[in-house]
Amino acid sequence: MPLEPQTGVAVYQFIVDRLEGRRREQYPDDRQAYERDWTAAHDLDKAFAEAVHAGDLATAQQLLRKLNDMAAPWSDHPHHPAHDAGHGHQADLAD
Repeated sequence: MPLEPQTGVAVYQFIVDRLEGRRREQYPDDRQAYERDWTAAHDLDKAFAEAVHAGDLATAQQLLRKLNDMAAPWSDHPHHPAHDAGHGHQADLAD
């Protein structure tokens, strides 16, 4: 995956879509867990974009790896960013 802001956005948005589905199924009574996971993904995406803009490619690579680790539970999902060479967000509500 290229180290560019769009890459981080694609992985982040994929995670958020999956978390939204999980929120309905697994977090109905535990909104704090959902918010914690969402915040972690958001913070990683923001830090990734900042590292890319600063030219700190080592940090950007490390942060992208963490974003991908968050997305790993859904690696078989057809919209997983690793399957999307164009890094375009494919909005859906499927889990």
